[in-house]
Amino acid sequence: MKITDLQKAVEEINFDDEKQEELLRALRTGKRRGGQAGTLRIAASFAVCLLAAGILSVPVRAVVSSLVQERMEEQPKEEVVELAEEIQSQRVDADSSTREYTAQEKERKGRLYAQYLEGLFPEKELVRVDSEEEAAAHEFCFLTTTGVFYLPAERELTDEEILEQIDFEKKRDYALEEQHAEEIAARKEEEKRQIKELTDAGGITEEQAVETAEGYLQRLFGLDGSGMERNRYYQGEDENIPMYSNTYCVNWSDMGNYKYYYFHIDALDGTLRAMTYNDGKNREVYEAATPSSADAPEKAEEMKGVAECFLREKLDIQESYEEVKTYYLVKTINGSVSRLVDVLFVREDGSADLVSCRWDGVVSDYLVTTKEACEESLKSSAKAIAERYEKEEGEKTEVAIVEN
Repeated sequence: MKITDLQKAVEEINFDDEKQEELLRALRTGKRRGGQAGTLRIAASFAVCLLAAGILSVPVRAVVSSLVQERMEEQPKEEVVELAEEIQSQRVDADSSTREYTAQEKERKGRLYAQYLEGLFPEKELVRVDSEEEAAAHEFCFLTTTGVFYLPAERELTDEEILEQIDFEKKRDYALEEQHAEEIAARKEEEKRQIKELTDAGGITEEQAVETAEGYLQRLFGLDGSGMERNRYYQGEDENIPMYSNTYCVNWSDMGNYKYYYFHIDALDGTLRAMTYNDGKNREVYEAATPSSADAPEKAEEMKGVAECFLREKLDIQESYEEVKTYYLVKTINGSVSRLVDVLFVREDGSADLVSCRWDGVVSDYLVTTKEACEESLKSSAKAIAERYEKEEGEKTEVAIVEN
């Protein structure tokens, strides 16, 4: 699969500017940002193609508890095939629902998801219907043709209903894996071969990478991985994502709370090459903290301090830098500012540490890179956002890269 094919696929998915650009940026530079699994589901075939090609790891590969795995494997084969075919025939790329989850429902889903992984399963199956007329007869169901979850309008979901949705989504992911089992198995065998060559040459093992990532999960977030799904894989040489070449990706998914933690560990020396964190907050939260274009320069200086504190105190990087720069994007048509500010710490040899911060002071990404690669990525981001805006709004805009 060519990288241009994947980029085209991303452009057909109905994401907002920021979310689409995160995926495009990931494909171009290897910088992956997390997403909200509850509201954004990458088109099924696209996600599995990414997985099978080894270009992107998605939660369907995550390591789940043996009880959940047994539950998946006990499904009749015809039901698994039916689910996979249902997804492929769905006319939309993303699930939606008739209303948002309430705050209490979100809190309960996070708790129930952790319990689900430990073996708390629903008593019944989620009702699936094929027409809006059928959906109208149920308070809670899933319309297969449009990918819409019909939620009760006058009450909150019960724990049983939340568990039914969790179980359905897990079974659907499993069905996709089974449909592409041969491709995935072949890629895993190739991965094993590459890892053996690496360790024979003195590189670290996958288990050592997991141990290192666990240390960063505890150091940065105070977590030990309990109640989350863990996934790990080896990323070999790949010109499409050179920043991640020869790394182990170890990640944890708290899908009940839409939180994701990704760590790329250098497969040769065991150092941290990249980190990505998504805390599951919705777009409105980000927008509320985003400054105006007039206030952004002063706020960017504050984020510089946040980024330096992250390097010094969290990652214990004490070396000196030749240059420290901040970057963010602004649409010239309306002055709207990107939700992230990048702080680049450049060494004398041109290598650099990139820390991406939200405007509310949360560090979302860390990447070992170069100044040149960072600035090329920003140019690509600006171009893609401008094109997206013109396509959706029918107006042209430039997206300026503001540098301090």
